[in-house]
Amino acid sequence: MRPQRTPLALSALVLLVAGVTVPAAPAQATFPADNGRIAFRRFLDEDRTWGAVFTIRPDGSGERQVTRPPQGYVDRNPDVSPDGRWIAFQREAVDCGPGCNTSEIFTVRTDGTRLTQLTHNAPGLGCGNDGFCNGSPAWSPSGRRLAFSRESGPVVDDYVENVGIYVMNADGSHVRQLTQRARPSNGEDTDPQWSPDGRTMVFERTNVRAALPAGGIALWTVELASGRERRITPFPLRGGDSPDWSPDGRRILFHSNENGVPEVSANLYTVHPDGSHLRQLTFEAGGAVNYLGSSWSPDGRKITVGRRPETGGTNADILVMDADATHVRNITRTELYDSYPDWGPAVR
Repeated sequence: MRPQRTPLALSALVLLVAGVTVPAAPAQATFPADNGRIAFRRFLDEDRTWGAVFTIRPDGSGERQVTRPPQGYVDRNPDVSPDGRWIAFQREAVDCGPGCNTSEIFTVRTDGTRLTQLTHNAPGLGCGNDGFCNGSPAWSPSGRRLAFSRESGPVVDDYVENVGIYVMNADGSHVRQLTQRARPSNGEDTDPQWSPDGRTMVFERTNVRAALPAGGIALWTVELASGRERRITPFPLRGGDSPDWSPDGRRILFHSNENGVPEVSANLYTVHPDGSHLRQLTFEAGGAVNYLGSSWSPDGRKITVGRRPETGGTNADILVMDADATHVRNITRTELYDSYPDWGPAVR
């Protein structure tokens, strides 16, 4: 969602969360449940300017196309609701003509019906020109709210003026900013995800403007009741990009080398929410093979992940593996680019 920028420097920030209500008991970032279908993003063309959300069974059968965006738009970052009946996703304008530069949050039933746009820029406004660029939605455990990232304001000195985490009701109402409330922001916060108990959020922060290390990327958590922040991954690891809590809330799954060095492979890791017990799951090297966005299964026993290259040279496929990264198998194998899966619960 972010344009390529030259990293600058960063400062520590305090997250203000006044007015945020912590939900009660969880219903399902992956939330505990029986395993259901896996949602993922598929590019529909080789130039990756057109993409839709699909779902598939964990055994690779029953593939369905859920969204049908116009050409030039990519539906990405799907997140399945705690009851398994809805998918929230980001629709980004990639190649839709002059002056078209938008990214909005939508929801849709898992059968493809009741498509609803939740965020709305004013006519003529969009990313980088005083409008909003909304992305990476994530359901709360209650299913009543969505967290998401928002870029707002013009590009100033190679950076969008403000990039923070927001929360809104599931119908798009009552939008509230949680992080990076200063303007211009000193960091770019993206890819939020709720803990299964609803008390904590994990997100990716990229250092910009006035903090060290310049351009550093790491995962952070924030306690929603107190606003207390904690960095939980080391900057050299460059961890981020769609982190996911285990259903028991004890581990966070992510991949390394986010926006990193081409000669370094991106691998899967887990870490405890307090930053301890960092564990590497996959061990690719040299940059040829890379693990992408990933998700726990609702029963906590398996992981689904995008990996490239797979079928079609530089393209990616969706894989399923045991939680210790053994017994790896493809569930998609096409000439197109499949990635960023989210494992939903079984619908009862």
